[in-house]
Amino acid sequence: MAEYTYEGLEAVLKEKLGDSMPERAMVDIHDALKITEKMEEDGWKFKVEDMSRGCLTESDWVATLSKDGKEFAGRSDHSALAVCVAVADALIS
Repeated sequence: MAEYTYEGLEAVLKEKLGDSMPERAMVDIHDALKITEKMEEDGWKFKVEDMSRGCLTESDWVATLSKDGKEFAGRSDHSALAVCVAVADALIS
């Protein structure tokens, strides 16, 4: 998992996704999931899970994308950011 600044992550996603990047993908999980839906159509397997299940005050989201034996993961306390990191890593590989 690569480390990104917010601006760096946004730049990678805009470069790789172009006009298909939803405007609020980095802050809205529903928009972030639109990206993964398109990737799933291309054969990617996607999963997102809150690793702090049961805790009402904290979250620890892990998103994974896998294809052809390769797996890319993103982790954040914000689900949309976790998804976007996994997507960026997968797209730049």
